[in-house]
Amino acid sequence: MTALITYIVADRREPLVLVCILVLMPFLSMILQWTAMRGIAVECRMHGSCRMGQQIAVVLKVTRKSRLPLGAVRILLVFDNILYGDKKEARVWLQPGEHREMTFTYLYEASDCGNVKTSAKTAEYQDLMGLAVFRRPVEISRETLVYPPEIRLNMELLKRPETKSFGEMYNQKKGQDISEVSGLREYVPGDSMNSIHWKLSGKLDELIVREFGQPSNYNTLILYEMMKKNGEKEIPNSCNNAVLALTVSLSMSMLELNLEHNVGRVLNKDIQIVPVNSMDTYEQMQMNLLCKPIVDEVSGADTVYSFLRGNLRNEYTKIIYITPCYEEHTARQLSREVDLTVLQIVQGRKMDYTASAGYAVISIDVDTYQETMNSVTI
Repeated sequence: MTALITYIVADRREPLVLVCILVLMPFLSMILQWTAMRGIAVECRMHGSCRMGQQIAVVLKVTRKSRLPLGAVRILLVFDNILYGDKKEARVWLQPGEHREMTFTYLYEASDCGNVKTSAKTAEYQDLMGLAVFRRPVEISRETLVYPPEIRLNMELLKRPETKSFGEMYNQKKGQDISEVSGLREYVPGDSMNSIHWKLSGKLDELIVREFGQPSNYNTLILYEMMKKNGEKEIPNSCNNAVLALTVSLSMSMLELNLEHNVGRVLNKDIQIVPVNSMDTYEQMQMNLLCKPIVDEVSGADTVYSFLRGNLRNEYTKIIYITPCYEEHTARQLSREVDLTVLQIVQGRKMDYTASAGYAVISIDVDTYQETMNSVTI
């Protein structure tokens, strides 16, 4: 305005030129931005996996075909955790320079386990003067598996089950299978005469009895349960993360002991079970854990009732039940059918072991389990 008044009063050409430049500059800036952005490509690189608590590096690569001046670029990144159904957004500003290729890194903290899908659909390009914004579609879609924290468990088995295919471990229950001998001992009155090892007794000059054991090649099931609500009680993600961490850690401990087992959960009243007998099946089990969404509301009784109603109770004699909440009544029913150990995730309580009503309950504090949970007796 000042330049225009000066031109009118002084009748000089320079103020008019200045006015023209000020009027044309915004249009020139927008034209340059529109032209430059049409030669820009945005790509994304990410690691395919990480541990809970680590940061996921989202690397954005900007490639430009021309060296025309370019303003700021804003991209809306959406992080969708499929397991929990949680979405988080981050607006990332990129300031490209003169180079043809530039990389920018945004760090996203993986606070929960699960399969995290990172996506972006639109990039916003702002002209040099900040007066206009142009939008162009981008195709960014990546997935990252966020694994539970790693816990090295020293697991002690009260009953030592053998694998289905091979194994040499037996439980201590007496049986009628005379083809398998679990031990030898001295004869006591009341022992069956058929159990006497006559050949060895003759050599030792005393009666020696064979103890017959039933091979414990039954399937062991790690039954885990995740929930967002249990009745009126809200279940935080931290409790469900602990459930996953203990599930995979117990499975790895059993695998290291060469014990085949199964890992399963009840989802929409359907029991989904994955056998674990090798590192390949262990990895498949983890994929199953991290990619299946949590049901909004689950009762602690639903899982047990679904199990009791099916024929699965005839296939397992040992269940390790990992859950944020359980009901004593249904747990007592389940303990009548199988050898049951309950691992309950709690808040603000030290690790505790109780055994009553035919089953054992191990309470594990959600805030300290990563530091204090180094051994467990099942």
